[in-house]
Amino acid sequence: MNDNKNLTIGILSITAVILLVAVIVVTSWPQPAQAIGMIDRGGDYIIVTGQFTENSEVVYITDAAAKRMIMYSYEPTTRELTLWDAIDLGRAFGGDGN
Repeated sequence: MNDNKNLTIGILSITAVILLVAVIVVTSWPQPAQAIGMIDRGGDYIIVTGQFTENSEVVYITDAAAKRMIMYSYEPTTRELTLWDAIDLGRAFGGDGN
């Protein structure tokens, strides 16, 4: 009976070590960002991502209540967001801004 307990403990220990190594290996691999063309909406805000060049991304943030859109570029080499432009959507599309 004691040999069965030792065998069971040994098998469970080996299984735990294998699973721990698997978790470490999987989480240590770098995962590429998959954000091109993603859309999210929260309240009055709409966020859209797009690819500008092969190495740069653009983020469009629209505030529907204020009728305003702001564009940022993300440079992965420097890891910085840079303000590109801000547009008053009411004026851009011929509205009176209300």
